[in-house]
Amino acid sequence: MTHNLLGFAGATHQTTRTRHGWSRALQLAPDLYPGVGGKRFRATLLERAYEFAGGRRTAPAPIVDAVELLHAGSLVIDDFEDDSLTRRGQPALHQVIGPARAVNAGNWMYFRALELAAAALDDPARSVALVGRFIAVARQCHEGQAIDLAIRIDEVTPRQAQVAALTISRWKTGRLASLAAWCGAKAAAGDPQTLQAVAAFGCRLGICLQMKNDLDELSELLAGSDRCDDLRNRRVTWPWAWAASELSARQFAAWQGRLRQSEEQRATFRPLAKDLLDATHRRAASAINTRLDQAIERLTAATGGAREAGPLAAICDALRIAIEPTKAEALA
Repeated sequence: MTHNLLGFAGATHQTTRTRHGWSRALQLAPDLYPGVGGKRFRATLLERAYEFAGGRRTAPAPIVDAVELLHAGSLVIDDFEDDSLTRRGQPALHQVIGPARAVNAGNWMYFRALELAAAALDDPARSVALVGRFIAVARQCHEGQAIDLAIRIDEVTPRQAQVAALTISRWKTGRLASLAAWCGAKAAAGDPQTLQAVAAFGCRLGICLQMKNDLDELSELLAGSDRCDDLRNRRVTWPWAWAASELSARQFAAWQGRLRQSEEQRATFRPLAKDLLDATHRRAASAINTRLDQAIERLTAATGGAREAGPLAAICDALRIAIEPTKAEALA
């Protein structure tokens, strides 16, 4: 982890008392610090991309921390925008310290991420490219979030649901995963062809990650979790996109009506979540696993097979979903 991660720079910020005061004012949840909370999927992707591109030992800690901070900041802002109650089983930050301080903390994490990225590499030209990439991806993620906030699943056609799910996933989750992979290859001084191939791989992996996250929220809701942000906010998610291709237009419209009728009655979301999962599980597993296989194939093809894809292929396994047999197949 980066030394002085919180960035208490300057003579006025070096005393224990001042550092404690600043930390208390930001009031970041412990599991938002890089290396502490979450699955560290992006950090792992960055490190594997660094290895894939020929990096020695481990990726520079400031770059890893920068990506993790950018992601953590986006979680704080997303939770506020979604009015989420929890994050990782704990109260969402804005529920603890209030929306104003949470938004300030989330934005601070964005800027601290840029600061870390700017100082991560010795070569000024590479540092400029790194910071430029961070800025572009942060903008793109916000554009994807804007689409996510603007569209309601009960107000779109089945075709629009499918297009919107892919667009939102590509810009929100895909671009950030792409940044992580690109940063790893950049830190290893990878050639332009490798950088492009790894970035594309990261984006494809990010889309699969969003698919799995959408499924997980429904599964956790059925398992007793109170988190149902996607249904409560009528978000366009992959289970809805898959349902749009599995159901008739009339059936899809009926399910949209059920969502509208649920409103804030969270208990009524569970039957709908179960129906969504039952109707789309096999389609979801096939879609995710196929995309993961294609991501590896395209990575290998783009680099001419010159590099062993093992370091990056291994990370795909965490996203794969077993295809459960149907009742007829199980009885056969």
